[in-house]
Amino acid sequence: MMRAPAIAAALVLAAAPVAALAGGDLSRSIGRALFERAWVPAPSSTKANDGLGPLFNARACVACHNGLGRAPATTDADGAFIHQGMVVKLSNAAGRPDPVYRAQVQTSAVPGLLPEARVLMSGTEARLLELSSGPISAETRHGVRQAPALRGLGRLSDVPDEAILALADPDDRDGDGISGRANLIADAAGVTRVGRFGLKASSADLRHQVELAFLLDLGMSTTAFPVEWGDCPTPTCRAAPAGGGVGDPEIRDDLVAMLTDFLASVPPPAAQEDDSSGRALFAATGCASCHVPALPSARGEVRAFTDLLLHDLGDALDGGATEPDVAATEWRTAPLWGIRHALSAGTGLLHDGRAASVADAVRLHGGEASNARQRFDVLPEDDRLNLLRYVEGL
Repeated sequence: MMRAPAIAAALVLAAAPVAALAGGDLSRSIGRALFERAWVPAPSSTKANDGLGPLFNARACVACHNGLGRAPATTDADGAFIHQGMVVKLSNAAGRPDPVYRAQVQTSAVPGLLPEARVLMSGTEARLLELSSGPISAETRHGVRQAPALRGLGRLSDVPDEAILALADPDDRDGDGISGRANLIADAAGVTRVGRFGLKASSADLRHQVELAFLLDLGMSTTAFPVEWGDCPTPTCRAAPAGGGVGDPEIRDDLVAMLTDFLASVPPPAAQEDDSSGRALFAATGCASCHVPALPSARGEVRAFTDLLLHDLGDALDGGATEPDVAATEWRTAPLWGIRHALSAGTGLLHDGRAASVADAVRLHGGEASNARQRFDVLPEDDRLNLLRYVEGL
């Protein structure tokens, strides 16, 4: 028997846009159904279901974000991807995409087309095999990215831009060695806003992040990204059938709004009471300088353990590919709430899952985090274990 949200979703997908649904319980129920929906290539029996590809990494949001948390990436006996929890990003040193393969390697394709590449993993290093359109540019760098946890995104939206900017110190005027900066982004109306979503803080709002995922991961067009062939510029891709109506995006605005509404409604991981000694050590080592325990909002404190700023973390955390105006070694401070769930699921930590433990992650921190790492390294063993237990429990 079809569940009520799925029935509602089917009705809305088949109907004209229903803007009045946005913001309510029905909107969020339909948003959940859209999150779980497996899309299909065009043409299909109903245009409401089609538009996938022509190149893509997954057929559904839930394929990479099952349970809304980080998912462990798995490979076959040869080391090739068999789980969709990771993607490979492409760019040159300035953040410009590869001229042929664009911003992300697409490992699946609609019938009649070849995937862009087969990705073979060795540890956290990716090898690109069977490239369908010749070699990547000599200037292009690549880097693995693990699908992030999606809990608490609505609370990150609550933090005012002013609160993030107040923490920025791009010139390190206080001399503490930390020069976090906001990623300032011009939106569609030309208004400068503070980026806060994504590993490089490249989206200022959750809706933009959702539309970017439709573009890069599913190859589906939206109002913000209207190109129906997604991340592929080759003539073969452009000739593939598109979904939606003539001149319309494959994913309508009301559907984007309902999916965004659902994700914004997902609460953060439940807070755990922390011990005062662990909390004091977290501050004393300097971890709290970037992993700020709480940020203000109109709905109360957001205890995400992040400042939402970009920090240069040194060569050991060079991510290969990057984005315009952001160095390959710069990352938005990762929220630590829910880190205990990532550890229990065995997903690894950092942008590519390379760190098996909190201690491993700390010791890969360089650049602006060098002083904090050094203070961690010289802690007495009991204090270091106490600090680790504190972070592992967040």
